[in-house]
Amino acid sequence: MTGVSTEADTDMEEGETSLVENYKKLSIITRDTETIHDQLVQTDSQMFRCHHQNSTLFEELNNKQRTNSLEKSYLDTISLNQNVLRQDITMLKQQVEDESQIRKDGPDGTIVWKIFNVREKIYDAQSERQTSIYSPAFYTSDNGYKLCVRLYLNGDGSARGSHISIFLVIIRGLYDALLNWPFSYRVSFCLFDQRTMIETNGTTQPKHIIDSFRPDTTSISFKRPCSAMNIASGIPKFFSLAEFNKSANENLYVVNDTLFIKALIDFEGIPRSMLPFIFNLNIALPVHIQQHLISEERKRRQEQNIK
Repeated sequence: MTGVSTEADTDMEEGETSLVENYKKLSIITRDTETIHDQLVQTDSQMFRCHHQNSTLFEELNNKQRTNSLEKSYLDTISLNQNVLRQDITMLKQQVEDESQIRKDGPDGTIVWKIFNVREKIYDAQSERQTSIYSPAFYTSDNGYKLCVRLYLNGDGSARGSHISIFLVIIRGLYDALLNWPFSYRVSFCLFDQRTMIETNGTTQPKHIIDSFRPDTTSISFKRPCSAMNIASGIPKFFSLAEFNKSANENLYVVNDTLFIKALIDFEGIPRSMLPFIFNLNIALPVHIQQHLISEERKRRQEQNIK
């Protein structure tokens, strides 16, 4: 009996030992499981924080992109405004310089504008450094309208790159309160064919470029100026650039890097057919002689029924 009991006790002790060992292992596994669970909870929390941070960063990135886009738009606007201001400053400087050139000794509604450094001005127009230039201001009479000519040597609007554009600008003058508005008188322009005049000494008819327009009296361009000057208006397709930009030895209009343009304001209703005669008159003649010759030519044409 004693032997049997001892074996049973031994088996029990071994069983208890095995249970204890298994319990220890189970405890270790439980602790490891709890540790893993805690780590998983921490990882999940970290992932949530990372996700939140990513969302925040993504939102900040979007905000930054929107800010950059707004800043770029703002800078583009500033750049555009600066270009406009530069042109306005150039125009105003030219107007100030030209004030001393305003014709006050018997102005008659015409101006002959001599333009120097034409090739440089063409390059400036093509590169948009300065797209247009202004003539000196002139009055139509001692107490008349104050005007100037605006010239686009590479064209304006739909005529850009294909034609010269030429416009009239009404400037705020000293006598505007006493004048009739809107301005409604026909305006004519002439680009002089210098080469033919120089080379043939008047024996060959020059190929002046002549065109005219009658103001749209509903346009703000021809109302009494409310600011320094009105919006320019006139002839967008005055002359083909293909002809105007010919080489120096073939160009009829640009000679010695210089060109001449004449503007005429018609207060008398002169027929358009008279314009070539008027623009071919010797500009050296005193105004009253030119007017007499024009009057005589009109009478001759009326008598001969020439239109």
